[in-house]
Amino acid sequence: MKNVRFLNIITLITLCHTVFAFPNNYTFPVNITKTPVTDGGKLIGKVVESPANTVVSFATVALLASRDSTLANGVVADENGVFTITNVSPGNYILRVTNMGYQTRVVANVKVAAEGNLVDLGNIVLVAEAQKLSEVLVKGERSMIVDDIDKKMVTIGKDLLANSNNVSDLLEKIPAVSLDENGNPQVRGKGNVVVLIDGKPSNLYGSDLPTILQSFPANLIERIDVMTTPSAKYEGEGASGVIDIITKKSKIRGTNGGMRLSLGNKNNHNASGNLNYRAGKFGLNASLSGNTRAMTWKRTLSRDNFISENTSHLEQSGKGGNNGNNTFGRVGMNYDINEKNSLELGMNYSRDNSRNNSNLLNETSLVPGVVSESFRRINRGKGNGNNVNFNFDYRKKFADKDHQFNFTSSYSLGGSDGESYYMQESAIDSLMRSQQNLRHSNRKSLFLNTDYTWPITPKSTLEVGLRSRMSSNDNTNSFYNMNRETGSYEFDQNISNVFAYSDATYTGLMTFSQKTDLWGMRAGLRVTDYNQNIDQISIGREFGVHFLTLVPSLALTRKLGESSQMKLNYSRRVQRPEADWLNPYTDVSDPRNVKSGNPNLRPEFTHKAEMGYSNYESSGGFGPSLFMDYSNNAITQIRTIDESGISLTRYDNVGRELAYGLETDFSQKIGEVLKINGSGRFFRSEVVSTLAQINNRTWSYSGNLNAFITLPADFRVSAYVNYEGPRAIAQGTREGVFIANMGIRKDFLEKKATISFNVQDIFLSRAYKSQLNTATYSQNSYWQQTNRLVNLTFQYRFGKISAGGNDA
Repeated sequence: MKNVRFLNIITLITLCHTVFAFPNNYTFPVNITKTPVTDGGKLIGKVVESPANTVVSFATVALLASRDSTLANGVVADENGVFTITNVSPGNYILRVTNMGYQTRVVANVKVAAEGNLVDLGNIVLVAEAQKLSEVLVKGERSMIVDDIDKKMVTIGKDLLANSNNVSDLLEKIPAVSLDENGNPQVRGKGNVVVLIDGKPSNLYGSDLPTILQSFPANLIERIDVMTTPSAKYEGEGASGVIDIITKKSKIRGTNGGMRLSLGNKNNHNASGNLNYRAGKFGLNASLSGNTRAMTWKRTLSRDNFISENTSHLEQSGKGGNNGNNTFGRVGMNYDINEKNSLELGMNYSRDNSRNNSNLLNETSLVPGVVSESFRRINRGKGNGNNVNFNFDYRKKFADKDHQFNFTSSYSLGGSDGESYYMQESAIDSLMRSQQNLRHSNRKSLFLNTDYTWPITPKSTLEVGLRSRMSSNDNTNSFYNMNRETGSYEFDQNISNVFAYSDATYTGLMTFSQKTDLWGMRAGLRVTDYNQNIDQISIGREFGVHFLTLVPSLALTRKLGESSQMKLNYSRRVQRPEADWLNPYTDVSDPRNVKSGNPNLRPEFTHKAEMGYSNYESSGGFGPSLFMDYSNNAITQIRTIDESGISLTRYDNVGRELAYGLETDFSQKIGEVLKINGSGRFFRSEVVSTLAQINNRTWSYSGNLNAFITLPADFRVSAYVNYEGPRAIAQGTREGVFIANMGIRKDFLEKKATISFNVQDIFLSRAYKSQLNTATYSQNSYWQQTNRLVNLTFQYRFGKISAGGNDA
């Protein structure tokens, strides 16, 4: 029945286009006139390709004033290459014609006389990039922030790539984005972020987000879009925001590619290569990467338990490490059926192997300074997983280039296996034990996405879309205790769990955009029907959840100048409980701090508002904004203590969370030597719950800074610092975290090759501290990464590296 509804909606969209669409021979004029005039001359011409004078569709034609090269007027050529520029004041001009895949053509000394009103420029001939030399040098790169109506787009340039091996490295350098101790992205210091890859959910590439981000090569990324108040066009989930990672899709004719090798200390190595080929209507791209990684850590936990008559004290201290290797491969094909229709096919494959170990000493005292019981818990674990993802995309353009129909789909399947061995050593016989934990999972998911964009008028656009996502996951989590008499492991049903879950999400969305010379508006509504079923097979318990959510959004912009604008954004977000949060299985890997799910969780709804100003030019700019996030049923982890001093942590809807403050990002090029960019914010965070007896409020500040210094002989030095200030969390406070990285690079072989030396976490300051205080306990915890990462990287590029660009 749902498939029938889906087809009916598609039919309706097609019918709307048939009834309301403009004739095929009608083209909307594109007017980017800087200063409108009421009367003047007219320029006409046609853009063609050398040597056969074939039509070049939709080239950008800019008319520049001869005296200072400022933009005077401009249009986009139609599908036949014809352009007309009207209302041109008398004077001398320069005509600049650009189009992806072609060399920029500049026509000087274009004169418009006072007495003449028509200038025929004839054919403007462009030369395809494929006709240039077989080796093309990089002219430059951009690390430029573009402020759109509902997002900020950060172009990934050469500076960021030089000291970034993977997407995780890139995200740490993006304004407002940081990573927590597990490698999960945060926006404005908070988790619950939706991460997309080319507009599709990142979980199509695997179940573990940090592993996905670490395996995705940085040199495949074109830009990263950050949405702190996303419009209804994007995923409704993610209380903190949405990050969309846009990969490169080369349209350049010929062959280009590159390779990268990074050697690091403590077995942190990375190698990758990519190749792109395009001839005529056909394009092919492929990439392969592999890495080995190793990280060591130490942790402490100190807790006073007040719940029983006699206060007990728990002290934990230990260290451990995680290491592994990952392989990632990608192949894609695109084919332009004609000027209006194109297809893309792709496949991604990843495989990850991990090893982890920990050694944790647990000491409990009933009398200060006197240890009543002590045991050491040693863990050795390993795991592996794989994932394959298939993509099919179809795009149809109509007479107006902004009039489009897109269909995208992804299907992925994968699985993982793991095993952990716990050895508990103690002088107390009852505390000695040996346990085995075996894990296995299989997953699959299907994502379908349909978008229709209809420019109703040259200044107003309607977008409608349908989304459906279906996934399933079967999990087995088996615990075994060793029988000390027989020496064999015996299955423990009380702490084992076999469960399966499936979910299905059906979404309809609509956005309407209206633009004038000064004002812009985008209003949207997203309706999502979410269904989830969890089956605890091991105990014969099955339950499901169903949520119907509405996510409205509104964005307003007002241009103040050629590059400056004000904007006001509002969005309602929803954080639906994840399967692991709902599943009431109890994790006893740390027997003094156990974890469990909560099947009674409800969705968290967050209201997000932002008012900002932005002014970005080629030399730099800044974008300050006031922001506010409010939720009255926030999902967060709550820790409770029983009389034996064992804590239970699970997610719960605690009450009200509020954050508000001032944030700005900035970039500036200072002369020809120094370029800086970064972001900073000063904010208030509050977590309040009468039921849970929580009332935490604090002022704080955070920020990051990237600096790039150009030295003689093609050397460039880069430095990166990030500080995430303290903030209120449920039941306590999390302290600030400081990170500093530094690198130096040199281009050679006519800028086709780069060698760089980088140091991450220079001061070994990646430490996470928190204090929790309730009526029943007081706890301080500390976690720190203990190995500094140092690597030497060589990168080589060949072929058609760039279709142009400006040095930045």
